[in-house]
Amino acid sequence: MIRAGVPAVALVHEPFAMLARLQVAQVGMPDAPLLVYARDLPGQEPPDVLERKAGEVAGRAAGFLLSVRG
Repeated sequence: MIRAGVPAVALVHEPFAMLARLQVAQVGMPDAPLLVYARDLPGQEPPDVLERKAGEVAGRAAGFLLSVRG
């Protein structure tokens, strides 16, 4: 998407952040935007906590996309 000129950001769970960084470097895009966020625990966290976390990630993703808008 980025190479086609479409603003994009990869959403990556924290445990996979290093692998994601290695992968974008391997495909020649080391500066590709990655939004790293804490792993959710749906079976261990109440729905309102998960919803709050999702809202925070959505807000951060919007910020990434709006910052590269042409």
